[in-house]
Amino acid sequence: MLRYLLALILVFCGSFYRVSAQTKRDTLFPTYRQIKPTQNEIIDYRPNADTYSRSRRINIFDYPAGTVTYYLNEQPTSDINYVKQVLANKSVSVETISISPPDNRGKRQIRITYTVEGQ
Repeated sequence: MLRYLLALILVFCGSFYRVSAQTKRDTLFPTYRQIKPTQNEIIDYRPNADTYSRSRRINIFDYPAGTVTYYLNEQPTSDINYVKQVLANKSVSVETISISPPDNRGKRQIRITYTVEGQ
């Protein structure tokens, strides 16, 4: 009797598996071919010119040497060590940092306005 019951369960499970494998289910996610862009389609995003972003951390010293002019409170300098020294002072509070896009010669300007506490 037990063998007959086990055989019946196996046949039932096997037939259920075959039927479920043959039925096509609607998937919730699109396939790669459905979302793949065409060869001549160019996907590009350019934000508006009047947008800006705020960030707590920014590394302004990653640019190649000689390609950046720093303006510390509108005073120009190209000396990275001087800029680091000024900004490392604990009494300096940076108000704004503005990074311009590179010009046609590959040079960019980084403008930093700051205040010194206690003065």
